[in-house]
Amino acid sequence: MNFLSVDDSSTMRKIISLALKGAGHTVVEAENGKQALETLKTAKVDCILLDINMPEMNGIEFLKARKSDPSIASLPVFVLTTQDEESLKAEAMSLGAKGFIVKPFQKEALLSAISSGI
Repeated sequence: MNFLSVDDSSTMRKIISLALKGAGHTVVEAENGKQALETLKTAKVDCILLDINMPEMNGIEFLKARKSDPSIASLPVFVLTTQDEESLKAEAMSLGAKGFIVKPFQKEALLSAISSGI
């Protein structure tokens, strides 16, 4: 599968990439929601891993933009964030997120959540 990892932390993008590539997937990266929307215009992506707190366009803003664009609205999105407030989780899920994974996470938990949610 082809993943888009969207996180303003280069370290977190690297951790996600290593976990996914180690499981045989390919990964493209974006630093924020705005860059992710640009990337999605040219990259073939099967699933998006999305942080919430990012500059320029945060994860919730990205989910809203994704929902209004028919070309990407059906792409599965998993939120990966340090925040675990129920209200944030409910908002992300109402905007179409398939799953909500709290950082830090174990590689196995990430891969399991993705495989069961897609």
